[in-house]
Amino acid sequence: MRRLLVMMALAALALLAGCAGNASSTPTAATEPLTLVMEAADNIREADTFRLSVTQTGPDYGMMTDYGSVVFRSATGQYVAPREMQANVRVLAAGLPIQIDVFSRGADQWYRAIWTGNQWLNQPFQAGFNPETLISADAGLQAALGALLELNYAGEKELDSGAQVHHITATANGPDVTALLGGLIEPVGEVSVDVYIDRQTRQPVRFTIQEFNSPYAATPEVGEEAQPIIWTIDIYDINAPAALDVPQAGDGQVGDSGFMGAPSLNDAPPPDSTGEAESEATPAS
Repeated sequence: MRRLLVMMALAALALLAGCAGNASSTPTAATEPLTLVMEAADNIREADTFRLSVTQTGPDYGMMTDYGSVVFRSATGQYVAPREMQANVRVLAAGLPIQIDVFSRGADQWYRAIWTGNQWLNQPFQAGFNPETLISADAGLQAALGALLELNYAGEKELDSGAQVHHITATANGPDVTALLGGLIEPVGEVSVDVYIDRQTRQPVRFTIQEFNSPYAATPEVGEEAQPIIWTIDIYDINAPAALDVPQAGDGQVGDSGFMGAPSLNDAPPPDSTGEAESEATPAS
C-alpha cells in the first residue's frame, strides 16, 4: 500500500511539472501576441496626441532632399489628431549636421532648412505623407501592426526608460510597416520587428525594425560583411498638450510672421534609447 501511495505521489508530481512547463511556454489569453498587438493599435488610435522619436544605428542611411544627398541621423515629432504633425529631422550633409523642420496638415506640407533660408516653404518634404493616415485603420499604425507575421510572445522586460513591457517579435514586409516609422522612412524587403507594449496601459511604447540589404545603406568596405540597419521608434507623451509651430497657409514666404531663425520644434526630449537598439532587437536567424 505504501509503495502504491509513493508511486501515485510521483505520478502527480510529474503531471504537475508537465503542466507548469506547458504554462510557461504557451502564452495565456492575456499575453497572446496578436491580441496584445491589436489592442495596442486600438489604444494608440484613441490618443489625441503623441510624440515619437526615430533613431537609426548600423550603416549610414542615405536620403535625397532638395539640398542633395544627406545621411539620416534621427527624427522627433508630435502627432495631433486628427491631421497635423510636426517633426524635426536631423541629417548630415557633406559631413555637417543639418536640421529640417517639417509640418503637415493633411496632405499639405511645409518644411524649412538652411537651404530655404530657414523660412517655411509650402512644398512636400516627403511625397504622399499625410498625418491622417498615421492612425487610420487601413493605412496607419493599426494596419502596420496588423501586417506583422510570425508573431511570438518573448516575455516581459523593463526598457531603459523604466517602462514595464510585453515583448513581441515578428517579421513583416518592409513597406507594410512604414507607419511605424512615422511615414518618414519606407523600409524594403523582409524586416524583423520587435514590439514593446506597456503592461499597464496596453499602449505601444517602442518598436525596433531590422532592415537587411537596404539599397539606401552605405556599401560595406571590401572584406566586411553587410550589417542591417536598425530603426528604434519610441512613442511617448501620449495625450500631452499639443506644441506645434504652425506655419501660415499661402506660398510659404512667411516674412515677419515669426518663422525666421534656426529651425526648432518645441519638443520634449525623447526617452534615452542609446545602446538599446541593437541589444533590444531580435537577431536575424
